[in-house]
Amino acid sequence: MNRKLICGTAVLSLIILSAFMSPFFSTDALTVNIAERLLPPSSLHLFGTDSLGRDLFSRVIAGSRISLSIALLVCIISTAAGTAIGLLSRLGKNTDLILMRMCDGMKALPASLLAVLLILTLGGGRTGIVISLAVVNIPQTARLVRQRAVHIEKQTFVDVQRLMGYSELRILFTTVLRHVKSTLLIQSCFIFTSSIIAEAGLSFIGAGLEAGTPSWGNILREAKDVIYQAWWMIAFPAAFVFLTVLSLNLISDGLRERDSV
Repeated sequence: MNRKLICGTAVLSLIILSAFMSPFFSTDALTVNIAERLLPPSSLHLFGTDSLGRDLFSRVIAGSRISLSIALLVCIISTAAGTAIGLLSRLGKNTDLILMRMCDGMKALPASLLAVLLILTLGGGRTGIVISLAVVNIPQTARLVRQRAVHIEKQTFVDVQRLMGYSELRILFTTVLRHVKSTLLIQSCFIFTSSIIAEAGLSFIGAGLEAGTPSWGNILREAKDVIYQAWWMIAFPAAFVFLTVLSLNLISDGLRERDSV
């Protein structure tokens, strides 16, 4: 295991651990106390308080649960759907033509615009964001899997399996899938990273989660009105987003270097 993979895994593990352990060492992230609004970081409030007097440490940690859970669901759905589409496209020329043209159609619009349009159609909330971001990431995953499948199908061991009477469906979802796992793992890291940034961006512009929900994007949106009075409101959630994205990029680079050896 190389250094990038170790460092990235360690940082991401700490962030995930803090998210799960937050009920034991943080207060209610929704408790309003106007008398303590915009207090700077201190021993009582490690990250200070926001414009409604809510403990920012509790909100950032609670936001990690929400933001990471959304990114994880997007990653699972888009990877599973994209893998299925990419493999099924190899069942025949007509199937390949139809599925790939559908993917091209979805990629015709910029990803951010497509996500906003889908959220407006499906409605806001966590479900709408997960479905919208998953749909945005499916085409790229499908094309990546198809590209790898085309290469793997040319290998001798696949020809041997065909001579042994294996069906194309069995070959695709056993042999080919087994050989694209490392590629899918790297792609999953990319989807996870982009989903965290996308959720934060959508919430920041008001197209994401409901106002008041303690997600990293919402906290950053609340901070923009008081950035000159309370630097901590933007510094701490932004630092968590940065560290999470950095750790995932390190993991992705580490996996890519390990597979290239």
